[in-house]
Amino acid sequence: MNKMTPLLIPILGLSLLLNCAKDKDAAPTNEIEWKKQTSATSSVLLGVSFTDEAKGYAVGTEGTIKITNNAGSVWSNQTSGTVKFLRDVYFSDASTGTIVGESGLILRSTDGSTWVPQISGTSEHLVHVHFINNSIGMATGQGGVILKTIDGGATWVGQTSGTTAELPGIFLLSETTAVGVGFGGTVLRTTNGGANWTPVPVTGLSSDLRSVHFLGNTGIAVSINGKIIRSTDAGLSWTIISSGVTSDLYTVQFADNNLVYAAGSGKIIVSKDAGATWSVAKTDFFGGDLYGLALKGFKGWAVGQNGLILHNEMN
Repeated sequence: MNKMTPLLIPILGLSLLLNCAKDKDAAPTNEIEWKKQTSATSSVLLGVSFTDEAKGYAVGTEGTIKITNNAGSVWSNQTSGTVKFLRDVYFSDASTGTIVGESGLILRSTDGSTWVPQISGTSEHLVHVHFINNSIGMATGQGGVILKTIDGGATWVGQTSGTTAELPGIFLLSETTAVGVGFGGTVLRTTNGGANWTPVPVTGLSSDLRSVHFLGNTGIAVSINGKIIRSTDAGLSWTIISSGVTSDLYTVQFADNNLVYAAGSGKIIVSKDAGATWSVAKTDFFGGDLYGLALKGFKGWAVGQNGLILHNEMN
């Protein structure tokens, strides 16, 4: 089996040691708790997407797909038809979903239960996928690859990113405007649907960005070593924000206009002012890394190593 970038799937023993060393980071200060759920898998879970507050999907190594219809009280297996790494999953409505992964793998479902391989046109590992509606979406990954679909994922066309940096994050703000982030502090932006991508410099940032999420014009991107950057102008400019931790951060998502969560090595952090300030969230003890976040309504899920799933009832 091919392996992804080492940073994506660190050796668990080393990760546990690092997490213990990082316990000196700020103590939990918020009242919201993230509690473990039973996933019934030891696979590393790398992506998660919920269609509503009850139904969700988690994907991971060895072709793993887990599905729940009761907010994660029970997670069942779903057949993927592959043993390749599945890196991310995104549902644009209750039944239309896309999974991306190892060696250019793309799987598409229109019923939420059967998955059909698609022709991606690339052998690069795909790391992230996002749709703005049922038709228009983008997938990104290693080697600076950016793919776009305008037919709900039935066909994909490669775009010229202008970089060879791995791009683990992409977010479509509209049908024409999107922001991608990647290794070495890479930030790219398009305003013409991806026909052209413009590098956006972020002064003082050189660490590997791993995830980006927007709500309106406000965006947050996170990186290794606890770095966070924030934009309030739809990605035109970015400011480095203190996260209060040194833990690697792999994923970020808005819950509403003010509430934002980010997760990574042994920690979940939270902002209640749209990413301006951050504190460590209170969680069940866990070792290893969290790679995916899904926030839907008043509920949240974070997934990671050894089948780890944490759940939050935000109300």
